[in-house]
Amino acid sequence: AVVSTQSTGSSEDESENVNNDSSDVYQWCISAAHIGSLTKLDVSILEINQEHFEFNVTSEVLLAEVKVCVPWTEIVKLESHFSNDLHALIIHVEELWAKGLIDQLKNALSRQIPLELDPKSAVMYKRVISMEFVKEPPQAHITMMGYYLDKHHTVKMDRIEACSAAHIRDLLPPVDHFDSHMDTDVVEQDTRTLLVYPPPPGQATITLTYADLECLKPEEFLNDSILDFYLKYIHHELISPSLREKTHLFNSFFYKALTQPIKKEAKNDPVTKRMTTSERMHQQVKRWSKSIDLFSKDYIIVPINEHQHWYLAIICYPWLEAPHYDKPDTWKPANKRSDRSEQDDGIDEKDIDGVLSKNKEHSTVPPISCRPCILMFDSLVANGRNKVVNNIRNYLAVEWKTKADRGPRTFNKNNFPGIFVEGPLQENFCDCGVFLLQFVEKFFESPITDYRFPVERKDWFSQQDITKKRESLRKLIVRLGPNRQFTEASQKR
Repeated sequence: AVVSTQSTGSSEDESENVNNDSSDVYQWCISAAHIGSLTKLDVSILEINQEHFEFNVTSEVLLAEVKVCVPWTEIVKLESHFSNDLHALIIHVEELWAKGLIDQLKNALSRQIPLELDPKSAVMYKRVISMEFVKEPPQAHITMMGYYLDKHHTVKMDRIEACSAAHIRDLLPPVDHFDSHMDTDVVEQDTRTLLVYPPPPGQATITLTYADLECLKPEEFLNDSILDFYLKYIHHELISPSLREKTHLFNSFFYKALTQPIKKEAKNDPVTKRMTTSERMHQQVKRWSKSIDLFSKDYIIVPINEHQHWYLAIICYPWLEAPHYDKPDTWKPANKRSDRSEQDDGIDEKDIDGVLSKNKEHSTVPPISCRPCILMFDSLVANGRNKVVNNIRNYLAVEWKTKADRGPRTFNKNNFPGIFVEGPLQENFCDCGVFLLQFVEKFFESPITDYRFPVERKDWFSQQDITKKRESLRKLIVRLGPNRQFTEASQKR
């Protein structure tokens, strides 16, 4: 049995590629593969299992079909991009293993041609193995890759990165090389500095290059630099000083650092061995809040990227220990309460479709002006993220204990629930980063005033607003420029 992505094409033959059985093997349909300088290889199926990537290649320069198995242990990094016009996976491998594969391919050549697969090559596409996929929906690739990597914990998630189309195209061989197998010049990205924000003497600055602007083009995936820049811009210039003081902004690397696998040397450390899993995770990011009291804040912004997808968590009122109700003495319930609690228990945390807080409180409790909770915003799925909520809640519990002069406190799904905000959903699979930025901006622009379940904000913005946002971001970055200084107005706001 295999798990494979499903094509939405009209051809009946394409639907035969689908097999919905669940298994430990996952298959992708490949349109072309490239192994360093050996390009445009015919590959029908890329198979992924717990041990390796496996595919068979044929070419007019090969005497026979060659089976290639890339062990997970030899993979240094995976890079990918899935949008409407580009579906590609880049495999970076260990240097010694690459030499062995080249020797294997040389023995199968029908004629003598130079072969190169070298991570240190001056020509970018000769450093990697690259796969181009059939034109299937990007959602299928994102969902299934995420499902597989999450299911098999042996796969190190810190070795897969979502990249811009421009970066991935630099790692693919140029079209005119497919038939000639000749060297081409390396295409370099424009790494000149365009903007440093905030400008000196600002701290924790974000540097944007001219190449970063490429990801603001339509159907491009927003990178972390653009995302971190605009979040910082919102925090510095679009909200009032009093609200800014009550808001803490983690950058896009925080959650990845929190959840990264424990390093081998740390596992063997006597002190670390005595820690719980939550304490070990907190240990990896404790410096991030060293000079900050998170429990003095009303809001903590946590951007998250998993499986090539951006989404958002906002921690609300962590200093509170219970909800604040509006006019509880005069409010009357519409009917007897019959809700159900957050469905953490019994749900596989690897299932992104698990339900968060689905209590229907509007008819059972008075309006809630503020409550300790974790708001989840996701433009691609309609619910879920239990694992993320648990990780953040456990982080807060350890953070509370590590600060001095605080009494005991528990953090659980009842007193610190996760709430999935029902907001606008994206109509493609490359705008998730823009949606995240729009969620944060609207959160401050049109604040939530009632925290009863469910929280709905489906009318916050439209797809047209998202399309315009890319261009407005580009114009903003160009306008600020490398020599821009804070205006007097923005400092006083």
